[in-house]
Amino acid sequence: MRTFIGVLATIASIAILIWIEQVLEVAYILKTMAKAILFLLIPFLLFRKNGFPFFRLRQTDRKSMNIAIVSGIAIMGMIVATFIILKPFIDIDALLDDLADAGVTSIVFPFVGFYILFGNSLLEEFFFRGLLPSFLDRPMLRLLLPSFFFAIYHIAIFLPWFSTPILLLAVVGLWIGGIIFQLVNERSGTILPSWIIHMFADVGVLIVGVYMIYFY
Repeated sequence: MRTFIGVLATIASIAILIWIEQVLEVAYILKTMAKAILFLLIPFLLFRKNGFPFFRLRQTDRKSMNIAIVSGIAIMGMIVATFIILKPFIDIDALLDDLADAGVTSIVFPFVGFYILFGNSLLEEFFFRGLLPSFLDRPMLRLLLPSFFFAIYHIAIFLPWFSTPILLLAVVGLWIGGIIFQLVNERSGTILPSWIIHMFADVGVLIVGVYMIYFY
């Protein structure tokens, strides 16, 4: 029952955010507020009595931290390299138009980047690598299912920007990345290792963003 509730709540939250993102097409700040409510506020209010042991970041062991840092640097490099290779197949103009419609301009971008690096990454790690796995008892489900939902959520956001082959490649990449995130967390029992990797990955994305917004 607990697993069913967790999976159902995850699907509902993702569906609502995709609806806000793709159908309503509201400003970025409103999307951010909706995400904070669905990924953090509501889960906190519903499950705070159970506690959140995965959020006891000080319990993270040093080896897990070192693995996270090395993995994060590698993933950051892979993201930048992948963009360079696939750049001819990416509709950068459509991407920039979409960002502009959401209110993300060259002036706003530094603030958005700061939020993505520290706030957005924490929201997603809390939800996908902390809360959702806590509902799953089977190790294989804990490894595969949160990573799958993590990939699907991001792909829905990327739909207007990439062709089908690149989207499929992104699904595989995000799913594998999510599995790596979860594997690192399993050792420490907290979400700090995956949060570190996530922030390094976001640095790679932001480097690409800086190029597109300021130099393209």
